Amino acid sequence: MWLFGYGSLMWDGWERRYACVRRVSAEAPGYRRIFNKKSLERWGTYDAPGLTLNLALHERDEDDPCRGIAFQFPDTRQAEIEDYLSVRETCMACDIAVALPEETVSARTYIYDGPRLIEHGLPLHKCARMILSAEGVAGSSYDYIRNVRAHLEGLGVVDREVDTLWRAVLALKNGDRDD
Repeated sequence: MWLFGYGSLMWDGWERRYACVRRVSAEAPGYRRIFNKKSLERWGTYDAPGLTLNLALHERDEDDPCRGIAFQFPDTRQAEIEDYLSVRETCMACDIAVALPEETVSARTYIYDGPRLIEHGLPLHKCARMILSAEGVAGSSYDYIRNVRAHLEGLGVVDREVDTLWRAVLALKNGDRDD
C-alpha cells in the first residue's frame, strides 16, 4: 500500500506507528496544494478555525506537479491506517497516480470536499489572520504552516501557495496590516 502526503503527513512522524517500510519523495501530477480546509481540532477550534492544506486539480500548469512524500506500508495495515487517517483528515481516502523516482504507483491520499472548506476567494490577509489566531490539539496553525514550509524547503520544493501565504502570515505577525 502506498500513501501520498503533501502537508503535515510529510513531517509529523505518524507513519512510524504503522510499520512504514519505505518513505520517498514523490510527485502528484495534475494536483497542487491549496489552503482551503478549516481545521477544527488539530490546528484550530470551532471558535477559531485553523487553515490547512488540501489537494486541488491543477488548473494552470500540468508540468508543475505537487511534490510530497510517498509512504509504503504492508498491505495488511491498510484498514488500520485508513481508520486513523480518515478521522485525522476528516474525509475518506482516494487513489491518485503518484510518480516515484523509478516508477508510477497508485497511492491513497486525502482530498477534502465538504463543509469545512473556506469560502472561495477569501482574501489573503484574512487567511493569514485565521492562521495567527488558531490553535488546536496538535499545535497552532502558525506552527502547521511553518513546519510544512520548512519541510518543503528541506526537500528543495518551492510551492507558491505555501510561500505566498507564509509571507502574508509573517507580514501580519510583524504588524504590516493589510485590511
